[in-house]
Amino acid sequence: MNEAVTLLLTECWAQLEQICRREQQRLEEIGERSKLQAGPHDYIRFGYRKGKFSSSAGLMFVEIDRPFSWSDSAYTWESEVDLTELTDEQLLYEWWPALGQRVRAAFEADHYGDHFFDYRLEFRLWIEREQVKDHLEAQENWINQFKLEQLQRVFQQFIADKIASPLPHYPAQNDLFFYSRLVLNADVNPVSTAERIQLCEQTDRKLGVIPKLFAEWKRSLRMGLKFWAQEQFLPPYVADDDMYHLPLKPANQRPQPDEQQLELFVYAALRIGGEDTYTRQKFLECAAQLGSQQAIQFLKEGSGQIESKRKTPHLLGQANDILQTIQLKLTGDTVDSYRDSLQYICDLLQHGFPVEYTLKLSGSKIKCFLPVRALARSALHRFFANALQYRELHPLLEHYARLAMKEFAFYNDVEPGEKSVMTGTYAVLGLALQDQQYFPLLIDYMRLVDTEHQSAHDGFVTAFIDTYPLASELVPVLLITLAGSGQSAKPVKGLADYFEQPELAVELDRQLQQYESYEREQLLYLIFGKGNKQNKYAKFVEQLRSEQS
Repeated sequence: MNEAVTLLLTECWAQLEQICRREQQRLEEIGERSKLQAGPHDYIRFGYRKGKFSSSAGLMFVEIDRPFSWSDSAYTWESEVDLTELTDEQLLYEWWPALGQRVRAAFEADHYGDHFFDYRLEFRLWIEREQVKDHLEAQENWINQFKLEQLQRVFQQFIADKIASPLPHYPAQNDLFFYSRLVLNADVNPVSTAERIQLCEQTDRKLGVIPKLFAEWKRSLRMGLKFWAQEQFLPPYVADDDMYHLPLKPANQRPQPDEQQLELFVYAALRIGGEDTYTRQKFLECAAQLGSQQAIQFLKEGSGQIESKRKTPHLLGQANDILQTIQLKLTGDTVDSYRDSLQYICDLLQHGFPVEYTLKLSGSKIKCFLPVRALARSALHRFFANALQYRELHPLLEHYARLAMKEFAFYNDVEPGEKSVMTGTYAVLGLALQDQQYFPLLIDYMRLVDTEHQSAHDGFVTAFIDTYPLASELVPVLLITLAGSGQSAKPVKGLADYFEQPELAVELDRQLQQYESYEREQLLYLIFGKGNKQNKYAKFVEQLRSEQS
């Protein structure tokens, strides 16, 4: 080993030692950690980036965290060694093995503490050369067998103590992320796909009675399954590393999928789909192309657990609960067609069909929409606005709305964004504009709606005051509706003028006392805006109080 190679080895080890000791101290300060995590670090990469104008004027770097495409986590330094002067043979057969020997020894001996390294370590090299095609790359993968066996024991004990045991024993919330990863980890949990799925469903049953933990578990498992699918299962099959559209490589350029893994991939699609219908459909389409008969069946007919087709003299309806789609072909715009359609949708929801569905509508020529600014003009919106024309269908529409309304659930009739609305929105807002008897439904809706992530319903207040002359008895409903506005809602144009009437001003003042101070502040802003109008109202109410006393 010549002098330059020895110097480079010394430099790299000194840099790694400094970085890892600093990281070790940070981890020790964190305190409590999950026993299901052997250690956070499973990756180290050394390399060289050539200079912008000269290949030799570059920087050495080391990473101890996997880089994201949008960020750079590398630590860099100017080496005393000119990398361009070293041959590939010197780098690959002298420096790299010597550095690897030191790193592996540190890994296997837990040189930076028991909780620094994971049970496995990916050790990589990447050196830029003058020509792009000449980049030098190498990789080794190591497993600390003692640490792996220790993690296997901890995992099995966790299942026995926290999953298989009866309540009140259950996992801590901060364990669920790591638990979901280990369920899918073939090193730690070397079981069949059927057993893996069985464990997931056993955990569903255990945590189903604890809403907060159940929500965290479902979220963690979805993330874990998506990571497994995109990072481990799909790369051998997907062309151009496109994990969004999932174009497959030609059949002669991809391996034959393992049946167990393909089954787990389909299961991943189903679990992910509750929150991400696009990914579910893409995963199922991909699985079908890879030969999964189960995926083909799901894409064609759904799960088989719901009434996938209904035919009446007025309707041809089809539904797929896996894709969360409903297709309605009406024989015409008649009360019978809309009644049969609504009844079919209600029956589906009562049998577990997802409330966050997409609707395809044909056979209808009427194009009604609610007078609410910003609502998407989708087929779903149009269907409910059309049905609202028939007063005899209003009770059935309320029944539907009660079935559909679900906190944090959104229709899939538009791309996720500012026009997304909670399930039941079109029926609820439409009924409230038709008859005051549906105000209790409106109030229940406004108390459920996600004001942080929904704003498309904000224009309802304008439609409300255009429909109903504002009287004292409507002020409570108005305030509840305003309180359900999105966080970015603006003052309602013209609303302040109504409260120049003494009886309305007094009633508003009385109703506002039922709200917390921060809520009152927001409501006053939505009615009066900031500045003179709000000050004028405050003085007006003060005068009315003095006159009444």
